[in-house]
Amino acid sequence: MSNAEAGVPDAPTPRARVRLAAALLLAGCPAAPIGTTDDPATTTSVTTTLEPATTIATSETATTLGTSGPFTTATAGDPLPTATTGDDPTTTGTTLASTTEPDPPPAVALALITDDNRAYVEMHGGWGPHLRGLMRASDDSLWFCVDAGEDVHHNRTIRYFRRGAGEPAWSLVAEQPHTDGIQQNAASVLVGSTILTYGVNIQQHFLEECSLDTADPAVRACNAVLVGGQVYTTPPASNYVGAAVLGPGARVVWFTVVGEGGGPGRWVYTYNYGGGWNGPVEVDLGGANDLGYVHAMASPGGQLQLVGQAFTGAYPDGTYAAVVADVTMGQVPTFLSLEPPDPAAQIRSGADLFHDGAGDTHVLAAFDGVVAYYHRPGGASWAGHTAPLHVFPDTYRARFVRPAGDRLWLVRGSIGGQGVQLLRAPEQRGGPVDWAAAEVVDVTSPGPGFAAPSALYVESPTYQLAPAGALEFAVCGQYQVGDRSIWHGRLM
Repeated sequence: MSNAEAGVPDAPTPRARVRLAAALLLAGCPAAPIGTTDDPATTTSVTTTLEPATTIATSETATTLGTSGPFTTATAGDPLPTATTGDDPTTTGTTLASTTEPDPPPAVALALITDDNRAYVEMHGGWGPHLRGLMRASDDSLWFCVDAGEDVHHNRTIRYFRRGAGEPAWSLVAEQPHTDGIQQNAASVLVGSTILTYGVNIQQHFLEECSLDTADPAVRACNAVLVGGQVYTTPPASNYVGAAVLGPGARVVWFTVVGEGGGPGRWVYTYNYGGGWNGPVEVDLGGANDLGYVHAMASPGGQLQLVGQAFTGAYPDGTYAAVVADVTMGQVPTFLSLEPPDPAAQIRSGADLFHDGAGDTHVLAAFDGVVAYYHRPGGASWAGHTAPLHVFPDTYRARFVRPAGDRLWLVRGSIGGQGVQLLRAPEQRGGPVDWAAAEVVDVTSPGPGFAAPSALYVESPTYQLAPAGALEFAVCGQYQVGDRSIWHGRLM
């Protein structure tokens, strides 16, 4: 495990950007009676020089921040206070509210989801942020899954947290044991009213599917995935599980068969349209040892678009690449590598992917201390679009989120202790985002370790069919400082 993946920060990089300051609202939330939690991918030991973990207070407080620049007038369909009419949010129109007085700053309300997240020295609590997101049920409640286990090698239990519409706090509503032998991580999606969680059982060699009905949490179970009526046997060295929603009642699950001794590996996926599992399809990785940390989202036609981290060679002496692909179910995809921001930049991982209503694909990839932004127009192939269009300095995590009726946003977490930011795209129409012109909301840290978070989670079409509501995100704190706590943020 590299220092970057373990959450050890590099030196901060100066930032210059127009900002909107946010008011911070802390919603106190009683801690549920919970045990330990976490999830790893390798067992490489990590040496840390960070200060010891600090308990985060959850008493209710409110802080109003000052502004560092003039506010941009909001436009029709935006959640910010002032609005104008017109089809394009960037064009002028009839003013609906007076702009003679400065708008109040947007508010970010924070509520604790859990203060007992799964976190160990060998693996930080923000490991695998692509595996879980905020999921919105039909009653407008939000759900979030947290794994539990006594150490990095044992993933024992799924914990289901819920925050009802209008409720100020999250609560633990159910727990469900995994089958014995689940490998480190598990991936969760919401299909209909059911949360489906997938993991690789490395002892019994099958793909596990756990279900919980959000309408009746007492209805839950964990079983092996059946393909053609038979338990599908996963190959040895199966790892790096992931899952995404494909459409109504449909989902896809994938994992990597890691090549032995640094040799060639395979990427495997199986898909279900509601009537049973198909495949699995095995994809030769062209000499790469594995493909992990895959962020993926389905297009309206059911094609899976992905970005992931390919590793070639024997760990830790091999090389990394950020790769993209389009996967037509049942077919073998072709992977293409993204270009680094500069030739010396060391790729760390794919960071996120978003497919918008115009058919465009937006991708983030993480390098040493920075995250790069890529864009592909609708209908185009990735060839000719692998160069980064924007680089976010001093960034460890970054995720896309698009609230219903709003523009694309980006949630960004500093690696050097500068905090969490929300960036709002200047235009709603298709095309690459000019992130240098984005409105920026600075989010105040709820406690020690949250100025350099180890993970960001979002509400996304990856995890659910329903559109996102408000701008919702969750933050896991810094390695060995705040990574046992996860806070939910909502832009008010």
